[in-house]
Amino acid sequence: MRNVQGLEDRWEQYRKVWRRSFRMAQILEGTPLPVDALALTSTYVLAPALGSFVEWVLHEAVKSEKKRLYFLARDGYFPWRAALIFCEEYRLPIECRYLCCSRYSLRLPVFHLDRKAALEYVCRGGIDVTMEKILRRAGLTEEERGEVLRSVSFPFAPEEILPYAALAEIRHRLGECALFLAHMDRHSRGAMPGLAGYLRQEGLLEDAADAVVDSGWVGSMQKTLQDVLTFMGRTRRLEGYYWGLYDLPSGACREEYHTYAFAPEGNLWAKVYFNNCLFEAVYTAPHGMTLSYRRKGERYIPCYGHMEAGQKTFVKKIEDCLLPYIRRFAKTWRGLPDERMLNGDRHVVCKLFEQFMGRPSRSEAEVFGSLPFSDDVLEGKAGQLAAPLTEEELRAHHFLPKLLLMTGRKKGLIRESAWYEGSAVRSGKRVRRHLHQYRLYQAARQLRKMYHFQREREREHEGRATT
Repeated sequence: MRNVQGLEDRWEQYRKVWRRSFRMAQILEGTPLPVDALALTSTYVLAPALGSFVEWVLHEAVKSEKKRLYFLARDGYFPWRAALIFCEEYRLPIECRYLCCSRYSLRLPVFHLDRKAALEYVCRGGIDVTMEKILRRAGLTEEERGEVLRSVSFPFAPEEILPYAALAEIRHRLGECALFLAHMDRHSRGAMPGLAGYLRQEGLLEDAADAVVDSGWVGSMQKTLQDVLTFMGRTRRLEGYYWGLYDLPSGACREEYHTYAFAPEGNLWAKVYFNNCLFEAVYTAPHGMTLSYRRKGERYIPCYGHMEAGQKTFVKKIEDCLLPYIRRFAKTWRGLPDERMLNGDRHVVCKLFEQFMGRPSRSEAEVFGSLPFSDDVLEGKAGQLAAPLTEEELRAHHFLPKLLLMTGRKKGLIRESAWYEGSAVRSGKRVRRHLHQYRLYQAARQLRKMYHFQREREREHEGRATT
């Protein structure tokens, strides 16, 4: 039996927020109470957020006279579907395409162009990084991974979780391993023709005013795409529209990266209450990640990884709430709003996400926190988005520095959560205290990131001035 009182209380909390937007309230007022937490959150938080973000993207694209938008898989799947609806109803002269790619499918083909950058990428940190994961990131087969592990004396088992401090030494040893470099280069060179053929087929070398649309975080996909397209002969610079960015790739032109909710240099509290892992888990596509491209006749077809049936069912449930809202919204308003309305709706959306992501109900923490999630370049064994944590592990997230989190004082003692707030609520103990302490930690962390970003921009500006 569903918890009607709990759903009604949560609905009222969200209603107090979205009723501040006249346009959102026009669609949401009077809708029947959803049957569960998944439907309630999807209808009253995720759908308005999707609509507001896509309207902003289209407004910016029209303003800068873009003719084509590329929505990057998989975070761009629902924004792409929403953009098609808006463009049809609003009669906008913008072509919207869905570009099948991933960090892996874009990075692997360029590894042979810059070995140093490739080694830094495959030996990057993350949640539960192992030697097996590192070698898979480089494209090595199971047999090749075994050969490399036997030829190089690593003090770790293939599936043993690596301490962050060990990654530099692993990177050094792999950089001196001729066998590893030969395997990585061969896979990289073999992957380039498929990627180049697919990008050319999708029109990225054509003379059209275009831009990419993605969730964001550090803007590395745009940078990698730009590098590949420059290698292929494209001379025009690539621009991007994002939900939010914490940072930018080194040397990136700030004017080419446009943000909706938060930018690297500001919007502190929007960042503190936001969780990018949760965002990726809910706004995803009904297919696996893009692994490579194969030629079929005159066409290049993306090859997807496996996606569990349960995940596909989840995406379908989300879709059944998101797209009806977008259709009703587009038919009701029939045109993009002005800048003042866009900014007002954006403020409402950030407040909705503050409630959902930063202060989830117990039902939301259980439903969304139990979703499978992996932050690795290649998806493999996935943990729960909001992993159940002990009291000591919860405290570690806001009292210990990142290095200790990733190393652990004893092997297996400290685990990370991709959605800490969900883990804290699921624990059921001292929830308010944990959330308060974590917000303080996140505020300090984001302030430090903003300071380093500003300093890096200043150094780059000084460097250009002296040359």
